[in-house]
Amino acid sequence: MLFILSMTACTASENDPMEQTETLSSLTSSYGARSLATTNNICKKLHLEDLPGVSVEEACNILSRIKLHKESEKHYDVQENLHGSHLDVDIIMDETIGHQYRFTIQLHMQKDQKTNVTYYKSYEAGCNAHEFTWYINGFSFATDNTTGDNKFEAPSSLYFKILGEDVEYIQIPVTIKGTYCPINNKADFTYIL
Repeated sequence: MLFILSMTACTASENDPMEQTETLSSLTSSYGARSLATTNNICKKLHLEDLPGVSVEEACNILSRIKLHKESEKHYDVQENLHGSHLDVDIIMDETIGHQYRFTIQLHMQKDQKTNVTYYKSYEAGCNAHEFTWYINGFSFATDNTTGDNKFEAPSSLYFKILGEDVEYIQIPVTIKGTYCPINNKADFTYIL
């Protein structure tokens, strides 16, 4: 699993609103972060007001750890269960970064035993983090006609509650891309932040 990030130094004094604004600006230019109004539906849906809130510097440190995969543990698992003429296939990707942030994705598919043609059914995703939340907005699914591999892509975002002079909610886009080879049951995922 790979995060591709460009990082701008985030070292503002929490007491200096001008430096805080400049840091938020650099966070926006580095990560494509955007501010969300508290009335935004996603704020309500994800209960962002319940996040504990972090400083811009803390958000930058968290993103840096995710970017660098410090003390990262990755696990991939493909499970098949026979159901008549097809197999139910579950692809499970799990990564824990720094013994603190755990990201999990499960893709549920169906594979025809005779043709190896795979159909996407659904997904589950979760993140065990206290300082932010992660939301995936569905997966697109395609088959490479040359190799027979299945390709997945999903837009997702990390959401932070930033504490400063005012409370601000920010969204940082993360693109998830992955492949699954039904012939040898191998899966791989990449994250682009």
